[in-house]
Amino acid sequence: MTEQRHFLDTFFYPQSIAVVGVSRDPLKTNHNLFANLVKMKFQGRIYPVNPNITELLGVKAYPRLSAIDDEIDLAVCGVPARSTLGVIEECIAKGVRAVVIVAGGFSEIGEEGKRVQAEIARLLREAGIRAIGPNALSPINTANDLIIGFGPHDRMNRGGISFIFQSGLYEPRFDWLLFKHNIGICKLIDLGNKMDINEVEALEYLAADPDTRVIAIHMESIAGDGRRFLQIVRDTAVRKPIVVIKSGRTPAGSRAASSHTGAMVRGSDAVFDAALKQAGAVRAYTLEEFFDYAKTFDIMVPLKLMGNRIALATLSGGEGVITTDLCHDRGMAIAQVGAETFRRLQQVAPPWEIAPNPFDIGVCGQFHSQGEVLQAFVEAMSDDEGVDCIAVQMGLSDFMTSKEQLEPFLGARAKGTPLAVWPIEGLHESASIVQWLEQSGVPVYLTAERMLKSFSALHRYSLMAERIGMEGAVQQSGGSAAGGPRYSSLPRSPAW
Repeated sequence: MTEQRHFLDTFFYPQSIAVVGVSRDPLKTNHNLFANLVKMKFQGRIYPVNPNITELLGVKAYPRLSAIDDEIDLAVCGVPARSTLGVIEECIAKGVRAVVIVAGGFSEIGEEGKRVQAEIARLLREAGIRAIGPNALSPINTANDLIIGFGPHDRMNRGGISFIFQSGLYEPRFDWLLFKHNIGICKLIDLGNKMDINEVEALEYLAADPDTRVIAIHMESIAGDGRRFLQIVRDTAVRKPIVVIKSGRTPAGSRAASSHTGAMVRGSDAVFDAALKQAGAVRAYTLEEFFDYAKTFDIMVPLKLMGNRIALATLSGGEGVITTDLCHDRGMAIAQVGAETFRRLQQVAPPWEIAPNPFDIGVCGQFHSQGEVLQAFVEAMSDDEGVDCIAVQMGLSDFMTSKEQLEPFLGARAKGTPLAVWPIEGLHESASIVQWLEQSGVPVYLTAERMLKSFSALHRYSLMAERIGMEGAVQQSGGSAAGGPRYSSLPRSPAW
């Protein structure tokens, strides 16, 4: 007996796509809905639909869906809201399997919009057709070069992060996320008004997806069963980190969410926050945190679950003091290193004794090469059992042509010690070294503050994984948590 496919497979792995309402004008967003599929060389059949053109980018165009002599797995409806109902009726007549409705102008604009959206939902439900949207840009799947988006895109950065968005907030910064911030995407689903498919179904799908290592969720409201959502989070979070950012936390934010996607944001954010953390998700409160945390979990495949004792190396003693204060603010603790670590670091210290943590590599660099100092620091700290993670400030541009000096960083990773870097210069000046480091499992952050927030998120995830892992063992045994599993025996995803 073959395993039944999840209905979202039709959206992420369609064999044929019809884009209705395409434009010949490359300056219009509806042009890119189709052009991106051509430029990305989507691994399937694509059909542009517009009664006023005969071809687009060398591909035959069709006046209507019914003129296409092929079965259509996915129809992308790119026409304005006033024309959407007619296209949906064509989709039903054609026997389309799944629909994405791109246009806004439905439940978020008032009663008339709600009425039309409800009628579309009724027709699709009766026909057995599942739909994403309205007001959505979806989906993205880097495995088969599938992207539905407004901006011109011709490449994607493949990784282990799968995103669930309630709105297209990612689209204006898509290229920045992929190629400046170095985000590696697995899949992305933008739910829009959630007329049909909601975040619970999307989470359930990604929780079972073998290619997804990290799930990152942006939400303005929960349209599905809230209890079911939290249960899936709890069942998944131990083996796949889940990062959540929820907007509409304040009365003003709730009003903005309602006008944007028609979301009804009810209940106390404090209650939601507590339930989310109890279930095992990591909450982000800003977009910077949201994308940093997702990238951190994807890059820093936890070879061991992480404590909060950190070893710091800075290019000046003054910055070391400031960063120490930040550690305290973010729930991290300056590691108390052993005597052997102290002895090894004094070999690259100035002619006087200096503190081993935070370690001033700037003053050491007056007497030894920076590469020698960094190597000694990273190797000594990664051997110290009192150190859970390492963070180094450095001038990345100094290593543009001498990556071999960074080999000790890879050695620390091989020993299972999380390690991160923050630079003294802008990342644009050292893009290649950043890419090399992050591909090697060493994330790079613009500031110490962002690095420490991300390390703190890793630590909180570790505490959650231990708690839920031990609770699960107690439930299975019916006994006490004493003697239950510690870090080494916690369940992991296959990718870990």
